[in-house]
Amino acid sequence: MFRVLVVLGLMLCAGGAAQAQQSQSEAGCRANDAESCFYAGAEYAQGMGVAENKRRAVEFFLRSCDLGVPDGCNTAGVLTTLGQGNVPRNVVRGVEYMERACAMGHDDGCSNALGHRIDDESEGRNLNRVLPTAHAGCEAGVRNACLWGLDWAYDGNEGQFPRLINMDEAAWFAERSCDNYRDIKGCDVAARLYANPEFPTFNEEKGMRYSLIRCDEQNSAGDCRNVAAVYVLIEEHQLGARYYQRACSLGHQFSCGMAQEWQTYFTEVAEYEQRQAAQSSAVNAALSQGRYGEAVSAAINTARSRDLAERAILAARSAGRMGDVATNDLYAAALWFSSGPVRQAADAEMSARGTGLEGTFGTGTNSPGAADARWRELYGSSAPSYTSNASSVTPPRVESAAEISAATRDRYRYAHCTMSGSNRSASVCQ
Repeated sequence: MFRVLVVLGLMLCAGGAAQAQQSQSEAGCRANDAESCFYAGAEYAQGMGVAENKRRAVEFFLRSCDLGVPDGCNTAGVLTTLGQGNVPRNVVRGVEYMERACAMGHDDGCSNALGHRIDDESEGRNLNRVLPTAHAGCEAGVRNACLWGLDWAYDGNEGQFPRLINMDEAAWFAERSCDNYRDIKGCDVAARLYANPEFPTFNEEKGMRYSLIRCDEQNSAGDCRNVAAVYVLIEEHQLGARYYQRACSLGHQFSCGMAQEWQTYFTEVAEYEQRQAAQSSAVNAALSQGRYGEAVSAAINTARSRDLAERAILAARSAGRMGDVATNDLYAAALWFSSGPVRQAADAEMSARGTGLEGTFGTGTNSPGAADARWRELYGSSAPSYTSNASSVTPPRVESAAEISAATRDRYRYAHCTMSGSNRSASVCQ
């Protein structure tokens, strides 16, 4: 409202009206009414009802500025830098008035002040004041101040002002430009500066947040790939695969290969887990029906699972049914368990049967290949080997770009697990 009045009014001349000793708005200004002070300045600047007196106008504009009207600061600055009417020309002081307007959130104040500060032909040029002025304007909600500050601090506006390059300031401007305006450059620079562990600006939570914005909202294939690599690094494999697929869909060819590798891995893991579940179910069914020998045989010879063998043999011992276990399965148990309750149960049963091998089979034949040779002698084939419950399926490689220190990996994991709205998994974040 004030700016429109001044822009129009400064181009007009008062005509024909009787001139008073003071403007009609002065009384309100003396009562500390900010708008009255501004209008008093406009009346003196235009000669509306009073004799034109631009020096007096500047006084009232500055009074309105003191009372919180940014238009007053900017207009005083314009009059002072131009030296209009009876106002002494003082560019340096006028720019300072404009800077006050900028810090109060005044768009034109920021444009005018920063224009003078950066212009090598202006008397108000001062590169030391460029970033602080832009910082103040950005913080006050002036979009251009954020965007220009980012341009200057990140690369000196493509190398024009190398003195202004400051990565800490660039990160600050980038963050505000992205958060407040979703500016593409702002989000990109924020992701670059915060997500790279080699940069002093590295911040794992902010790095993930801005990389996700770039990927999810701005369709940046490279950022999707970076998010995927971090998720794989912190063992959020499903999320990593999802973002590799998204990067692939956006044209990142390397990510297509990674997405396929992870899909193959998940398929193999699912098949493995199905087999494990079926084998566990078979052993449990035999145990529940009192078929202990069959349960032990299934665990050893079919599932080849040390965990299932332990469960079945201890169940047979508890039920007093070790006699149901085949002798070759007792020998296998002795090979798989060098000590502990399973070995004790197998040795006791071998002793009861008079095999003469209790306490020695597996441990007594400890030269390389001796146990297997003994098994071949008894049964004509190699002794059964076992697997643990852990999946034998090998996950895809971790990209070299993501092979960073354990401390950085843990910082990323912590950030992921504490970020608001993060798609956390219980296994990684417990």
